[in-house]
Amino acid sequence: MTAAAFVLLALAALGFGYRLVAGPTLTDRVLGVDGLLIVGMSAITLRAMQTGEGAFLPVAVVAALVGFVSTGVVARFIEGAGQ
Repeated sequence: MTAAAFVLLALAALGFGYRLVAGPTLTDRVLGVDGLLIVGMSAITLRAMQTGEGAFLPVAVVAALVGFVSTGVVARFIEGAGQ
């Protein structure tokens, strides 16, 4: 069951990686980075569920907070550049 979840996460990472590299706009690239961050956090969480060890779960929480703040900063930059 977890092997199938890891395969789906890998496919999602490929899709988000493509969006990051090929995205013509800054917004597309930000979405690619956010998606890769979510896939990484999901992989950490899935691995913690698989092994029963929650040592890296705080890392996933910090990554979520940093991702949220960085997305807000880039959104403010994009908003200011449009004026």
